[in-house]
Amino acid sequence: MRMSKFSLRLYATGLAACTLLGCPDPSGPTNPTPTEPEEVVTVESCRTQITAKQEELKSLNVDVAGWSFQDAAKMVEPELTARQTPSTHTQYDGKYRPLSNHPGCSVDNLYYHKANTATGQGRTPYVDGNNDYKWTGLSVLGGPNQATGHIDGDKANIEGYPCAAKEYTQANEDTSKPIVILVHGNSTRPHTWEKFLLPANTSIESTYENVVFTADTTARNQLAEKLIADRYRVIAVDFRTDLVATVDPASNPTTENSSGNIDHGWSTPILQSLVKAVMKNNPNRKVALVGHSLGVTVVRDALRRLYVEHTKGVAGSINPFKQVSHVILGSGANHGVSTYDAGLCTGNTTMRGTIVCEMGSRSNYSQTYFHAPLNGPKDLFATPCADGDYAFGKTGQCEGNVVKYFTLTMSDLEQGSRYQDLYVSQAASRIDMPGCVVNRLTTLNDYDTSGYFNKGFIANHFGSMRSEAGLKLVMGYLAR
Repeated sequence: MRMSKFSLRLYATGLAACTLLGCPDPSGPTNPTPTEPEEVVTVESCRTQITAKQEELKSLNVDVAGWSFQDAAKMVEPELTARQTPSTHTQYDGKYRPLSNHPGCSVDNLYYHKANTATGQGRTPYVDGNNDYKWTGLSVLGGPNQATGHIDGDKANIEGYPCAAKEYTQANEDTSKPIVILVHGNSTRPHTWEKFLLPANTSIESTYENVVFTADTTARNQLAEKLIADRYRVIAVDFRTDLVATVDPASNPTTENSSGNIDHGWSTPILQSLVKAVMKNNPNRKVALVGHSLGVTVVRDALRRLYVEHTKGVAGSINPFKQVSHVILGSGANHGVSTYDAGLCTGNTTMRGTIVCEMGSRSNYSQTYFHAPLNGPKDLFATPCADGDYAFGKTGQCEGNVVKYFTLTMSDLEQGSRYQDLYVSQAASRIDMPGCVVNRLTTLNDYDTSGYFNKGFIANHFGSMRSEAGLKLVMGYLAR
């Protein structure tokens, strides 16, 4: 498939922008692979797994007690007060940013803010629905969204949280249920979680994933709509990917950041602030986190950093694991991403490159500096408090709260060698702690038929959260 330079700049993904070099070979059979039997997870099974993993690591002479869960040295916050510009991007990209000068911590010009009526160049005034006039509004990308009857929502106003998020109106909340925080992936925004319908006669862009489907002719409710109908309080974080072009060089699609990608240094501090504010404002409520794509590791990283603050006794810190109920992770790069193998890590100094450096290689994974404190040795740290006790190498860390972990991704065409999802795989997404986490697969036919994100360009990657099968699994696990 040939792509114009303009099209190439627009083909961003949920993890990092896809290039011809970075996309895997889509050829091969498309017959569905049956899902795996669900793993049995109990407090006892998790403790058995933790003990077995510790014994395995001991036999390998791995020092679990000395394994650091602190921020990777190369990601430590820069001691800078100036706001980033394209010419200074190397001083900031790849590092955790304080919110005090974070260009993405902004509530200006939100497409879902009802009070936003300003027009003019660069403005996106409120329009009912999820049209942000970039990914879901431009006709070249399949917009504008033709779905109607959107659920109500507006800019979230949460004490202690200065950045952007969308909160959906809940007129009949069940306070016995956890508050749900939705965490989108790269190049997207809160509309990831909402229904979408292509204009009639729009051609589907599914060449790379080698799938054939007819786009929906009737809008399907997505996770935001389903959660509201089930009486959850729902907040969707907004990482403001629309602002990346103001701080990263963006003219060259190979060596710069034309697709507006973000890394963990950009996204994790924003989510960290949101989770902390929601928990402190609701001390007697549980909180569930649902992440897609890049949002998967952002969820896990934000919880880790909040826990690090807690262990250091930072003023105003909280232990997030005493309030988390569920961690639900769709199509995440817990062990690598395909775009690493395209050379972006060594050839791109913007966030388009730093994010794949943090993720590592999907096909030849070796633990990265980012994953080391997050996953720990052999994933031992990857499910903190799944047994209500153990986190990051220590017991007695959870105040008795059991956290439920769930991963979901599409089956490989051939496990370990040929992949259907363009960016991750079964091995990349799953967490290797059987007994502490439920790792589930959808079949090769479970893609997002709404055509969301560039006319269905990565319908399989979005299938974990936007296919009917994926939605059913997520809603079912959240109800446990």
